[in-house]
Amino acid sequence: MAHTKIKRRFIETSKTEHNEDGLYTFFNNYDYDSNVQNQHIGGKNNFEVSNEEITELTLDEKMLEDHTYPSPSQETFQHDIYVKRDYYIHNIPYRDKLKTYDEIKEFRDNVCARDFKLREHQALLANFINPNTPFKGLLIFHGTGTGKTCASIGIAEKFKSMVEKYGMRIHVLVPGPLNKQDFMGEILNCTGETYLKMYQDKTMIIDEIEMAKNRKNALNIANQYYRIMSYRSFYKKVLGEKIIEKITTDQNKLKIAYRKTSTGEYERDLSTDRIYNLDNTLLIVDEAHNLTGNEYGDAVKKIIEISKNLRIVLLSATPMKNLADDSIELLNYLRPINSPIERDKVFTSQRGHLMEFKSNGKDYFRKMILGYISYLRGADPLTFAERIDMGEIPTGLNFTKVIRCYMLNFQLKTYSKVVESQDDSLDRRSEAVANFAFPGLSKDKSSIEGYYGIEGMGIVRSQMKNNAEILIEKITSTILSDYKIENPSNLIYLTNDSKKISGDIFHEKYLKFFSIKFYTTLHKINETIYGKRGIGLLFIYSNLVKVGIEIFQEILLANGYLEYQDNITNYHIDDDTRCYFCEYNYSHHKHLPNNIPRHDFYPATFISITGKSEENLEQIPEEKHKILRTVFNNIENKDGKFIKIVIGSKVMNEGITLKNIKEIHILDVHFNLGKVDQVIGRGIRFCKHYDIINDDNQFPKVEIYKYVVSLKDGLSTEEQLYKKAEQKYKLIKETERIFQEEAIDCPLNRNGNIFPEELEKYGNCGTIEKPCPAVCGYMSCEFKCGDKLLNAKYYDPEKNIYKKVAKADLDYSTYDNSLASEEIEYAKSKIKEMFHLKHMYTIKDILKYVKKSYPIEKRDLFDDYYVYQALNDLIPMNGNDFNNFKDTFTDKFNIPGYLIYRKNYYIFQAFDENENVPMYYRYHYHPDIINKFNLKDYIKHTTDYHRYKEINEEVNDLGEKNRTNFTKTYDFDSGLEYYDSRNEYDYVGTIDQESIRRRVGVGEEMKDEFKIREKRPKILSKKRETGIPSFRGAVCKTSKNKKFLLKIAEKLQVSTKNINIRMDICNLIKDKLFDLEKYSTTKQNNKMTYLIVPSNHQNIPFPLNLEDRIKILINEIQIETRSMINCKINTEDIKNGKFSDIHYVKYHIIFDNSMDKFKNILEAHGALKIKDNYVIIVE
Repeated sequence: MAHTKIKRRFIETSKTEHNEDGLYTFFNNYDYDSNVQNQHIGGKNNFEVSNEEITELTLDEKMLEDHTYPSPSQETFQHDIYVKRDYYIHNIPYRDKLKTYDEIKEFRDNVCARDFKLREHQALLANFINPNTPFKGLLIFHGTGTGKTCASIGIAEKFKSMVEKYGMRIHVLVPGPLNKQDFMGEILNCTGETYLKMYQDKTMIIDEIEMAKNRKNALNIANQYYRIMSYRSFYKKVLGEKIIEKITTDQNKLKIAYRKTSTGEYERDLSTDRIYNLDNTLLIVDEAHNLTGNEYGDAVKKIIEISKNLRIVLLSATPMKNLADDSIELLNYLRPINSPIERDKVFTSQRGHLMEFKSNGKDYFRKMILGYISYLRGADPLTFAERIDMGEIPTGLNFTKVIRCYMLNFQLKTYSKVVESQDDSLDRRSEAVANFAFPGLSKDKSSIEGYYGIEGMGIVRSQMKNNAEILIEKITSTILSDYKIENPSNLIYLTNDSKKISGDIFHEKYLKFFSIKFYTTLHKINETIYGKRGIGLLFIYSNLVKVGIEIFQEILLANGYLEYQDNITNYHIDDDTRCYFCEYNYSHHKHLPNNIPRHDFYPATFISITGKSEENLEQIPEEKHKILRTVFNNIENKDGKFIKIVIGSKVMNEGITLKNIKEIHILDVHFNLGKVDQVIGRGIRFCKHYDIINDDNQFPKVEIYKYVVSLKDGLSTEEQLYKKAEQKYKLIKETERIFQEEAIDCPLNRNGNIFPEELEKYGNCGTIEKPCPAVCGYMSCEFKCGDKLLNAKYYDPEKNIYKKVAKADLDYSTYDNSLASEEIEYAKSKIKEMFHLKHMYTIKDILKYVKKSYPIEKRDLFDDYYVYQALNDLIPMNGNDFNNFKDTFTDKFNIPGYLIYRKNYYIFQAFDENENVPMYYRYHYHPDIINKFNLKDYIKHTTDYHRYKEINEEVNDLGEKNRTNFTKTYDFDSGLEYYDSRNEYDYVGTIDQESIRRRVGVGEEMKDEFKIREKRPKILSKKRETGIPSFRGAVCKTSKNKKFLLKIAEKLQVSTKNINIRMDICNLIKDKLFDLEKYSTTKQNNKMTYLIVPSNHQNIPFPLNLEDRIKILINEIQIETRSMINCKINTEDIKNGKFSDIHYVKYHIIFDNSMDKFKNILEAHGALKIKDNYVIIVE
């Protein structure tokens, strides 16, 4: 008996068929909310429509009305959504407070460690916005780290049929190029095997090249459906770039202005691939709050106005980026064009922190946003780290905890002078002096004054160039008069490029006089070690770059921290270099006390990320982004072994994830607390502390430090700025609470917004003694949805939940096959799970297992159809099914295959076995290693193979095999980066291969040829310039005349007396350049490129320079041992060198006893055991 494919059917008889074009076209033009603008009609409720008003509707409009989906203008909209089977299946299940750690651990493992599938709130939205529903758009207002991107991709996947039908791709707008790459990556992550086919045979290892190829192919397929572009690219393709022209004024000065047409409109440079409309597709806007109040938003608005059947999805964790009324512009993108939200009906005319709701503004706002917002707070205390705000709430502030730092006399005096003349509404000058007061000379050079900001730094730099001694003397005799300073010249100086100020004023000992805030921060950071406040990763944030991040970098460098380097040999480790783990610096690290766990020394390092301007938006540099992903977020870095500290500016606000963060330090005040939440959201995200959860750290916490300078009396300007920010934030949170209560998924996502642990901990909060938490917006964590009917029928005030809807009461009117895809995929995953245990099941076994896996509250919604359809997909019946088979499926031996049906049994069938194979061979796996093993790929990666490749064998005519030293072409490309990084001597030689035309016999050994050229400019144009020598130069003995060679010899101080043959002069020059290249050092200040050698020369090592070769050698050993190298380098002079002006030496790398455990690695690099130490001699 064969398994018969079941026919596709509606699970419940659908009462209406939905046309994806006509239905939506009506809803796009028809105003659901036409009655909302007139709040009261004849004294009646605005939703009551009189007979007279009904007659005004045209017959066509009545005929086009569709009642299968609720209208956003209905007061019962949330109720009607809640009872629809389409959405109810995806409500977030309620969970009781978990009492034991074992229960909590099981819950976390199920949530954080499971294979990816859309979570409930994401799958719900894919059913809400799709071609068969009438809803125009949605603002996805979900918290940071909750998966907004995957939610939007889940929606987009439903629109692929429209892409195939109309040829208009799904358009995605992102802030910048890096966000584009991230979004493409998320498409693959959030769609399972839709695009990226997982390699089915898990018994074989797939190399990175093959994986990269698979990923590239997957992206090519995805690009057929998605078009992702930055805001600016979209703006150029829709509105066009405004044309700039330079105008000469009457004073002969150039003025830049935008060119205008005769009608007064801006003249624009229109793109060749202009976007005229986005008909019949979906537009997704990531970080949509960036579109308000600028031309990027104007471009989106224009496209919305001219496009037909366009759906819009806006993503934002902070829809109000500064003020509460910012959200109105976003919501009007979604509402009918002829019925926008009117700002002046919601808020008062005051702007900034004085803005408030009007008396009837909240009621009007509720009605206008209903049906357009999805809300999810996330931040489940079991899957998110707990936010702990440190410090105190100053008198005058309501809820913001800060670390108050009281300034010492010098900084306070400078600060007071600035405040007295303050005319900057955002307190930018006082903010600069709050960060750092630079000591400088007064105009008459008789005293010390405080300078601040970029301008102040410039003044002090100028004084350092001209009056450094006077300045240092004044500092030591006034501010630091209580200290005995041994080396005053190190107190303050300019860096090598003269662009930055450095010195001991940044040392912890003196720092407090110039910046009490940075001193306090440094002190906190220094204590993040074992035995004090515990080891961990730190994120330091500042809005200011020059007088914030760059200064703090110098502070860290002055106090034993190092800047992160890709190549660990580039670290310059001094005796005072700090350890990432303990309080002992490098000089004391060899003799640690017994109470400190054994650990290798790794320097405490930091990486600073200040971004670059990309398309008028600040973007994090790609290389820094990669370091964060691959190094900082690596599980091996969970304690800060490789990077301990990330210092970031505003480029870190969005789209960046930092794993396993222990503390976040915010150095200066932002006038918008929503931005502060965005910063904190980089380090507190869904399951991003999962790797460090253990029995000793069951509930990870992230401590938040917000630093301010303070006064003994009253509030400082920074504290006052926080006070203004609080006023704005309070209104924003009130507005957000309206969003929460009126969201389409308010009752469905309730258990993802309100958690039993928080209700118990923060019940009756809101008093001075018991303030409400930041995660709840400093308001009560408890709230009800706005729908009165919903609350009357389903809200349970005792349990504070929405009650279960009986299956008989659910609305199945629009539920069909297309909406069951998530349930079918879930059934597939459970079936695959079963076949990891056994090879054969009956349909009853499968139905029972899948149904039992459903949560208890959803079990009665299970339908056998889900399993039948899943089995259809897992049982290919013909050649076409096999060609399109996409479900990776493996048995308990990880062998790929599919299902077959035999006499009431569903049996696992391996791809490489016959379908009639006896069951014995299914239960007992006998792998054929020969067929499974790719010998060619294995050999390619062996050391012997690489050695063999360096030797070419040629067979002569007699069939005899001759081993020769005839090697492949010399490799200069691998060394290009090395030579490009060095300055060149006036003349540069090259050891190259003899031209192949000069060979005589087949087996003849290839000889070296010396070439020479003059120094090349560092920057060359793309096209070859006249007179520029080639990289390798010309053959010395044939291409250069004798006069030219004698000139070079003279420059090199090489005696050519009694030498008349050009070849002999060339040999002398070669020998001198060879020795200069080999023995030049940084200390002698003569290190540059004299001679270029190929990286694969048989006899000359690369690099030839001994000093550089030592660095590379140590780096190779560190990579192989995966630890920092403890060694010292001694030099030994060599007498009787060929040239008297060259210092000939050889080096001894002496490893201490701790390296004995790496004996084999050291010996492989030529180390010898001399007395008690391993030594490598480099000569």
